[in-house]
Amino acid sequence: MGRSIPECLRELDIRKSVVGLATGAGALYLLYKAVRAGIQCKPPLCTTSPICIARLAIERERHGRDSGELRRLLNSLECKQDAYNRSMILHSITRCVYLLEAEASACSTDDIRLLGDMLDDDNKSVKIQALNALKAFSGIRKFRLKIQEHTIKVLELISTIWDTELHVAGLRLLNNLPLPDFVHPQLRRVMPSLMEIVQSDHILSQVQALRLMSYLAQKNDLLYDILNCQVRRHLGRGCN
Repeated sequence: MGRSIPECLRELDIRKSVVGLATGAGALYLLYKAVRAGIQCKPPLCTTSPICIARLAIERERHGRDSGELRRLLNSLECKQDAYNRSMILHSITRCVYLLEAEASACSTDDIRLLGDMLDDDNKSVKIQALNALKAFSGIRKFRLKIQEHTIKVLELISTIWDTELHVAGLRLLNNLPLPDFVHPQLRRVMPSLMEIVQSDHILSQVQALRLMSYLAQKNDLLYDILNCQVRRHLGRGCN
């Protein structure tokens, strides 16, 4: 016996509703899987931002293991790189040392030697970033003696290259180290350059230069050289 048209329409509406519910449920399930996969899939770690390195530090502390990032950066520095990449790698190393202290402490004096070699690089930006990296490592006591070996080179850079960023980086490193007696002759030679930096218009370099001279004034054999050094109005005229 045939069904009426209204009954057929009602049945059709029910089927459409069931299909709609099934389709919606399937879409929700696929969306759930996609979101879950996105949560479980961690983006690759990078070292170009402080946030990424901070996350490395947090992950290491949470799981009690090394991230391996600092070692990877140091190893990559030994490979052939252009000046820009060398500078960026050194910049990332500096950040890692500050944020991944345990990994930095596990480094060796060979790593410090590698950073010191970067001070001889032809590119000024590489020199600056190498100074910053050495400054970061100088906060770890066991590396200070090794870093002191580069003191004369740092003084040479400060006195021969007129660049405020390099001056700040070099002076910050020197101010973070106990300066051994064997560098006193070189300190006497760079005293005019320190006085020129004091006369400069860059406040940060002025402050760092004054900090260093204040420390040197406590050395009896350097006090006379400092007192005999007068500030001139024109750069390039340091001591009498």
